Parts: sequence; structure tokens; C-alpha cells
Amino acid sequence: MQTEPNSNPNGQDVLLPPDGDDVPRVQDLDLNLLKAFHAVYVEKNVGRAALRLGMTQPSVSHALSRLRLVFRDALFVRTPGGVEATPRAQRLAGSIDRVLRILQDMLDEGAQFCAATSRRVFRLHMSDFAESAFLPTLMRELDTRAPGVVIETHHIEDSQFNMAIESGRIDFALGHFPHASSHFHFSELLQERYVLLMARRVARRLELDEHFTLGLNAPDGLHFIAVTSHPQATELLERYGLTSRVRLAVPNFMVVPAILSRCDYALIVPHTVARAFSTPGDSAMFEIDDASTWPVNAYWHRRFDADPGHRWLRGLLMELFRIGAREPFDSWLGAPLDLAPDSAHNA
Repeated sequence: MQTEPNSNPNGQDVLLPPDGDDVPRVQDLDLNLLKAFHAVYVEKNVGRAALRLGMTQPSVSHALSRLRLVFRDALFVRTPGGVEATPRAQRLAGSIDRVLRILQDMLDEGAQFCAATSRRVFRLHMSDFAESAFLPTLMRELDTRAPGVVIETHHIEDSQFNMAIESGRIDFALGHFPHASSHFHFSELLQERYVLLMARRVARRLELDEHFTLGLNAPDGLHFIAVTSHPQATELLERYGLTSRVRLAVPNFMVVPAILSRCDYALIVPHTVARAFSTPGDSAMFEIDDASTWPVNAYWHRRFDADPGHRWLRGLLMELFRIGAREPFDSWLGAPLDLAPDSAHNA
């Protein structure tokens, strides 16, 4: 095979293969060769290109030699000030620059999430009380930090819960889900418990002071709303012989504030929901004997651990709601609610 001489950037002759029908193939290249070409083209000096890349000068020269064989062109020739690109190299430079930018954009997409400009939609599965407790605070923060981000809440049947998270149909589930798969990751947000909630006027009429605790001592004339989606609350009513006093049964908590504002009823409700539904000065909340606690968690599938947007929202949820032993409402639902009628009435 005959070859023709040409000059490398160091002034030595290199042998280029003769022109033929073969064209360069993608498998003849690797990313380091393109990076070396780009650095030499920009710096117009092999030594400075090596410094730019954090490589040795011989390594850059070797990369250029491999590229010459691929493209059958000297690519760069020596000049008094460094090297100059050949016409072929000048034509290649634009394409190589675009390729490197595309690759960098691809890598950036997997490593960055700009909350301030993102328009991403996050889908959350939340229990009814989790919606009441978490959404107002979460949306207030998103309005400030991520005004283009959209939250969709979904109610998933228990039989579809694990599949919805595994498939990515749901980004997070917030609540108490003992049937969640062991493959899911979760973080505890708070410990929840049931309390007794009523309008303050009802507490005054029944003369309930701040030391009252619901048990077997429920006063006559106290009637209840039962929320059928929370069997634990129903169990507490049964434990203390109060089921005969239930005047209304509803499937969720959404209608409760309107009813309490107009009717002299009480209900057993999760503590955080009581905080979310209460208006300071108009509501009274009391403890319940032997009311057990349970964790409210954020669940997600482990395959989304490294997703930048997922990590950002996960961090925000932890920042807003995972607050250790402190009462959650003190930090994100407003001023603490009095547990009993106001002091003016007691006086």
C-alpha cells in the first residue's frame, strides 16, 4: 500500500493512507478524540490544549494521529505560533462542536433541575387528610420557589397502589399506607394521632375545660360525625360507647368544616386535619384517652432516587414537613389552637 507524507503539529512527517472508497465509521471514534480535536482547534496550540484537557501533550498528539488516520487529513499543521486547522478540519469543527454540545445537554438534563423555570408536573397520591394538611403549605411554597411546577393529586385504589408507584404513574404517596411494597423508599414526616374537634360554642355549652379528655366520660348532649374512611376513629367511638350518638356519617373530611360551623356536633379526627380545619377562636380540640399514634410517610420508588426533579421535590417535602418531635402545625399550619374555651368565658 502506498502512502503519502504530511506534517504533524511537531513538524514531523506522518503517513496518511491513500484515498479510497472507505468512509470513517462511528466505531473508529471515541469521545476523547473529539474532545482533543476541539481543544486543539480552539487553543491553536497542542500544549495549551493538553492543559485545557488535563492531559499530557503526547496524549493529545496521539489522539490527533488517530484522527488523521480516520479522516485521512493532517487536520492541523505547524505554524510559528502553534498550529492551524486544514480546510477539512475547519469543516469538521462546527459538527464536532455541535456533537459535544448535544452530549453535554444530555448529561445536564440528568443532573440539573431548575425549579424557578421548570414546568414539570408532579403526581401525588394523598389520603384525604394528607391533602388537607399538606397541600396548602406545599402550594404556597411552590408559588414562591417553582411557579411553573404543577401538582396533580390522585386517589388510587389500594389494589393499584403499588403498581402506580412502581410504574411512575405516581411520583410520591403521602399518608399512612401499611400495604406499601418493601421495595419502596419512604421517609417519616410526622407521627399522627386522633383528637376530638368541635366548635368552641359547643365546648362552652358543655362546660368543657382545658383538662377534659374524651373517654368514658363523654358529656350528655355531645353528638358526633363519623368519617367512614377512617375505621380507627369509628373504633374509638365504639370503645367509649358513643356509636349511638352518631348523627351523621360521611365518607371523607371535606364537608366537615361547613357542618361544624352550623351544627353542634363533634368528631374524632387526625390531629393535623384538626389544625387544618380549625379557625383560631372558633374551634376547640381535646385529647382522647389511649389514642394510638401512627406514622405519616412520604413513599417513592427507589428507581427515581437520582432523578433531579424528584430529588428536589423530595427535599422540599422533607424541609416543610419532617420536623421531628415538634408539633407540625406550630411551624406550617399557623398559630397553635387552644385546647379549651377561651379564658374570658372561664372567668
